[in-house]
Amino acid sequence: MDFFKRIAAAFGAGATRDNMAGSYPPAALDELSNFRPYPPKVFLKGQGVFAYRLEFGALEADAAGVVGALASEFGWPNPALLQEGHARRGDKSVHFSIRSEFGGVVVVIVTNCAALINKIDALNIVPPPPWLAFPDADPSSLGSLQGAMEYWWDWLFSPFWSELDARGRVAYLSRFAAHDDWLEFLSSRAL
Repeated sequence: MDFFKRIAAAFGAGATRDNMAGSYPPAALDELSNFRPYPPKVFLKGQGVFAYRLEFGALEADAAGVVGALASEFGWPNPALLQEGHARRGDKSVHFSIRSEFGGVVVVIVTNCAALINKIDALNIVPPPPWLAFPDADPSSLGSLQGAMEYWWDWLFSPFWSELDARGRVAYLSRFAAHDDWLEFLSSRAL
């Protein structure tokens, strides 16, 4: 599905491509650089939107930090109410959605606010591991990934996992007490 249709669906059909382009004019885009690799940032200039898109998985505990960053940059008085929406402060805009899924949360953000992206990067977010995202899955029976697991792998976990070096992977697997069958699954999908 087209990204703008997905955003429109997430935001009640209100975020059309033209509205998005109007919210993110070229002159308002910060010079953005030196971002952390995870969460990944996709520049939307090719779609006529001068903003970055972030889509990532996070632990429930990290969601509060993301919401706090959104609230601090865009002045929401009650961050506890933030789940999705659009906001503007000066020439900076954000469209966002935060939903519980895959043993944590899935966050989608479109913004031209470098300060917001830097705050999210500073949170050192990690996605839930597969055994938390899919607690009933038997990793030894997984062949090619399809459906929800394919989406989770391609968009939420693989971008994180592929950026880790060997030491980072060992620390992550230790932190989340990986079982041997999941270790084998991850090693079979080495990037």
